[in-house]
Amino acid sequence: MRHLLLALLAALPAFASEPVTLRVGFFPNLTHAPALAARQLEREGKDWLAGHVPAGTKVEWFAYNAGPSAVEALFAGSIDASFIGPSPVLSAHVRTQGKGIRLLLPIAYGGNALVARPGFAPKGPADFKGRRVGTPQLGNTQDVDARAWLASGGLKVSLRGGDVHVLPMANPELVQLFAKGELDAVWTVEPWVSRLTSEFGGTVVHRKDDALITVLAASSKSLELSVRKEAVVGLARALLALRDRLEADPAEKLRLVRAGLAAELKSAPVAESLLRPALASILPAKPTSDAAARRARLAAQLDQSLRDARAAGILRSVHPVEPLLEDLVDDPAR
Repeated sequence: MRHLLLALLAALPAFASEPVTLRVGFFPNLTHAPALAARQLEREGKDWLAGHVPAGTKVEWFAYNAGPSAVEALFAGSIDASFIGPSPVLSAHVRTQGKGIRLLLPIAYGGNALVARPGFAPKGPADFKGRRVGTPQLGNTQDVDARAWLASGGLKVSLRGGDVHVLPMANPELVQLFAKGELDAVWTVEPWVSRLTSEFGGTVVHRKDDALITVLAASSKSLELSVRKEAVVGLARALLALRDRLEADPAEKLRLVRAGLAAELKSAPVAESLLRPALASILPAKPTSDAAARRARLAAQLDQSLRDARAAGILRSVHPVEPLLEDLVDDPAR
């Protein structure tokens, strides 16, 4: 028995040094621009992780249409972390009573809007009574934003019926129905917002330019094992470095995101004239030297999102947001 224990102990260092493969979710839209850029750098044979993660760490990418699908993948153990909107993260947080998911980084703000079809010129939420509004998926950030905004105008908005019909479906389907005039408006993100306006004559009715739109979140389970947590946190730090690199070189950012988006959608590259302003409408999270202020600002934003989700009927209860931020990665001002 003693010899067996010694043999097992001797094998531990080799086991600990095994390379980690991180499985990361993302969506093929511009609010997930860092993921698109990272993916494109990998296609070009360039290492964007170097110096931030344990040696040998690799990333496998998995594309989703919207947040609820990514959350289910996190809970199933299919992925370790994901780019995702705050509303699905909060739903998962409440569902697991603060135990199942952790927010690691705020990624982006803005880049989402409500677009009305040609011939429909609403002035506010009340004008949507009896109308059909599309969103990317039930319970995702744009779905919650749409329901909360419509309700703010006195409309009854429910999951079944109500004064306005909110119809969740994948972004490509939203575009098709919008083009046919079968949806009166769509609340979505870039580049879909720009496509609806430039290609199909839509008009932006309402924007949320300062709203938290994308975060990096991880399942609590993926953070339990120290070697995997080291890799996940390293991934977050690599993304911060990539953000700084892209913001310092807008032309390279545009090139990488444009090529990455075309590869993910298996389509021709979006025209630069359309992509440039769309990308500019999405603001990366700013670094800060005041970690306490950053945490407090995030907590306030998340609390508001929780209230919106409950008002929209997506959530029946709430949970304090502080546990969600326990593993928030430092983003010092440079």
